[in-house]
Amino acid sequence: MPDSTTSDSRQSPFSDAEIDEARWLDPTLKTPVTRPGAGAPWDRAPHAGKSYYDTRWPMVNQLLEIAERLTGGRAGVFQRLFTYLVIGGTAALVNLGVFALFYHFGSPKVIWYYLLANVCAYELSILANFIPNDYFTFRFLPGHQRSWLARCLRFHMTSLSGVLVTFIISTVFLHLLGFPALVAQALALILAVFYNFTAHHLFTYARKH
Repeated sequence: MPDSTTSDSRQSPFSDAEIDEARWLDPTLKTPVTRPGAGAPWDRAPHAGKSYYDTRWPMVNQLLEIAERLTGGRAGVFQRLFTYLVIGGTAALVNLGVFALFYHFGSPKVIWYYLLANVCAYELSILANFIPNDYFTFRFLPGHQRSWLARCLRFHMTSLSGVLVTFIISTVFLHLLGFPALVAQALALILAVFYNFTAHHLFTYARKH
């Protein structure tokens, strides 16, 4: 009876790390195992025993590998934090840009117009934060198995709670601790960033039960 097992389905004698290294050195090299969904290295989920995912830049991958060893397997957290901060900075610019656009065409002294400007600026900045973070930063967390709408709603809930946390922290620094207003607001924003980042891990993209 002929053996119906193909070479692609046989057990590979090489580890995933060895296969990836061979493919990286020679993309045309044929290897006996093809993992489901394997494309470019930066499109792959982290392998077992590795917290981060590869990027398209070899130098960055080497730095992540060093960070993985130095932090005891927590390089993925720092990778996500860096991406989250970059995208968050862009979203903040979107917020300011929407405000500037509203102020150009109307008066912020009109209360309903001011509220409309705030709502639109916050909503567009949240979407500018969610869409790239959902694709790049948190794509390999367990909660990404939820539907896009569910992830978007949970991201909104976390972001809105972050606004409340910012207000509470700035109020404490300003009125109870006597910090200058700008310093209190800056410290509140910095702490709120880490609050949001943590909340996205614990709530937005938490494992689906």
